[in-house]
Amino acid sequence: AVSHQIKGLEDFLGFALFRRMNRALELTEGGRDYLKVIEGTLDGLRAGSLRAQQRYGRHTTLKISAGPFIASEIIVPALPSFQQDYPHIDLNIETSLHPVDLRREDMDVALRFGSGRWRGATAKRLLTVRAVPVCAPAMARKLRKLSPGDVTGVSLIHSTPMPEAWQQWADQAGAKLGKPKGDFWLDSYYAILRAAEQGVGLTLGMVPIVNPWLKQNKLAMPWPEAQVEIPQGYYLVHRPEDESRLEVQAFCAWLFDLLNRQIAEG
Repeated sequence: AVSHQIKGLEDFLGFALFRRMNRALELTEGGRDYLKVIEGTLDGLRAGSLRAQQRYGRHTTLKISAGPFIASEIIVPALPSFQQDYPHIDLNIETSLHPVDLRREDMDVALRFGSGRWRGATAKRLLTVRAVPVCAPAMARKLRKLSPGDVTGVSLIHSTPMPEAWQQWADQAGAKLGKPKGDFWLDSYYAILRAAEQGVGLTLGMVPIVNPWLKQNKLAMPWPEAQVEIPQGYYLVHRPEDESRLEVQAFCAWLFDLLNRQIAEG
């Protein structure tokens, strides 16, 4: 049946797609050129079929891209409640430090930290974020006796994607930062907080995302009164055409409630 379909396509095109060997087929030059033309269409058809199956099938799968920290410390512990509320929706969560392109990649929803302006995407602000210095509890007890201007014996841990974060915090908090003992740069929020937990130095925690580690006494705030609201926030991002998808709406509502409980519980 397949050979008849190939023959019919070759008749339609007016040239041979394959060179028929004894026990194999080999693409002709025309066949190779034609494959280049239709590859994108075939990929789109495959991806579209998968999305349609996930959206309209009896059991729906929602593919989510999230940073390692918010995935492991916020979403995963609360998954039993999502399963209970939405037993027909399966979640496929992929963690990544780099933002996915929802226009090109096989992903339904992304959780992003930033300005909320991403081309070709709909962004829903989940919460407002406050920055505050955090560190290991033992270090926090020592620093409480000092001011941010007296951090000469402490290293600062910086976020590579946000190189001006410490200076922005100091400007908004009206604090004068002293010259630190050293500087460490990390590109992952999880790695940044893990370094602070291990006593490497002082970093900026994003409240309420950092709340689970504050509650578990993994981290502490030497100056809890020094919290400042920052312009960036956490957003749920999806394709504009997916606005009406019930599973997208369900996950957005569930996550919004979850994060606001984090705020209420402090």
